Amino acid sequence: MIGSAQGGIQALSRSYYANISPKEKYNEFFGFYNIFGKFSAIMGPTLISLTTAITGNARWSTLGIIPLFLIGLVIIMTLPKEQK
Repeated sequence: MIGSAQGGIQALSRSYYANISPKEKYNEFFGFYNIFGKFSAIMGPTLISLTTAITGNARWSTLGIIPLFLIGLVIIMTLPKEQK
């Protein structure tokens, strides 16, 4: 189920990020974007495993990453709507 939406979400996020990034600093901004991608590849599974260990139930493990989605939502809501 996640795989059916993940590709589109990634494509949209990269194109939006390219749209709001200054053209003269694309390399710096996408380096930053890449580091956060690698960080999330470690942090997501860690939070899921910690939540499973604490609750003892794998079904509750997704609750561990809900705060990350909420933080992301807050950040996205503060971004500019269009490039000037």
